[in-house]
Formats: sequence, structure tokens, C-alpha cells
Amino acid sequence: MTNSLEKDFRSDPNFLYLAATANLMLLSGQTQKPVDVLFLHDRSYGDSTNLFEMAGEMYKRGTIKFIATPNTDGTRFGGNIPGEASPGKEWTIRRLLEQQVPLENILQPDTSSHNTRQENDAFLELSMKMEWRSGIILAQPHQLLREILGMVLVMNRAQYQMEVYTIAPTLTPWYEVIRVNQETAPKPRIANIYDELRRIYKYQHQGDLASFKELFAYFKARERGSLRLTH
Repeated sequence: MTNSLEKDFRSDPNFLYLAATANLMLLSGQTQKPVDVLFLHDRSYGDSTNLFEMAGEMYKRGTIKFIATPNTDGTRFGGNIPGEASPGKEWTIRRLLEQQVPLENILQPDTSSHNTRQENDAFLELSMKMEWRSGIILAQPHQLLREILGMVLVMNRAQYQMEVYTIAPTLTPWYEVIRVNQETAPKPRIANIYDELRRIYKYQHQGDLASFKELFAYFKARERGSLRLTH
């Protein structure tokens, strides 16, 4: 099944065109106005380069009011001892405190999560509780597409369409060796671009991510101010 998906992904020019189009829109679709919350997904060790610094600067400039992080303990690569592959929420909070973000402005959902889909569900649950209407996803450039596709999916299903934008660091070291999850060995960040596209293709077919049609419809509604926020 996996080999079949990878073969289809490599030979599907429509998917590649839509992914490239969406990525361009994401990287040039930053908002110029303040938003309620910054969504910061769980990070693996070594994969946070320039993210926390950027989050701190955004808070100091008043671009964001709150930062939402997953309510997740650390996980170990190849085992079950916390804090080896993914450092978890306590480490994330410490990093944000080092950037002078006040503790009361760093919030976690009530629900714990163990993958990006669960994080999006939990982030939206927290957003509805806080009555947030706008947000920004901060991640490395090649990770933004999968994260926004997941958020659009859960927003559409909940009929709670916030204005969500995306932003990446202005400098990303592509040949820095990182580990992105427990199942993969460390490798240069540039090698993860292919992995991200493969995941998107697979998860879209599984129904775990929004389609590109749904994503572009969301962008259009966001641009025209016609999002449905019915909660």
C-alpha cells in the first residue's frame, strides 16, 4: 500500500501542481494585523531552529496575544521514556519563557495529543473555548502545508472557521540534521520535503487532511471576509 501511494505521488502532476500553488499562497499570505493566538505544534529535538525566537518577537511586537502549545509530555525515540525524541510541553514552555513570553499567555488544551491531527483538534477545541477568531501557524516552510490542511479540515467539520494564517522563519538551515519523529532517523531538513509531500498525499487519501479544493475555498473565503464562525 505504501509503495503504491509513493508511486502515485511521484507520478501525479496535478497533486504536485496544487501542492506548489498552495505553498506559494501560504508563504505570501501573512497577515498584517494582530491575531488572537499563535499555534505552535509539537517539535522534535533539533527541529525548532529560529521558531521560538520568532514566536517571542511576535509576542513582543503585539502580533499575537497568546501562544497555544500541545498538552503533551515528551516521547523517546524507539522507546517509552519521556523526553528523548520529542521534549514535550514543559520544555516548550521553558523555551518560550526564555523569549520573555509570560506564562499566563502560554496555553495548552485540556486534551493531550500525539500527532498533528490530534493537535489540530485540540487547538480548535481550545480556540472555541477562548472564543478566538484569528490565529497564525508557525512552522518550518515545508511543514506549513500539512498543518494548515489539517486545521482547515477540523474547522470545516466544527463549522468554526477562524482566520488562520501561516508564517515561517526568515532563515531556515536546510542542511541541518534533524529528527522529525520517533519513526525516522536523523537526516538533513531538506530530505524531509519529500517526506512531507508523501504524508500529505497519503493523509488526504485517508481523509485526515482537507483537499486542495477545500483549502483554496477557505483561502478565498478568508480573503473576502466570508468565513463561517457559527460557534
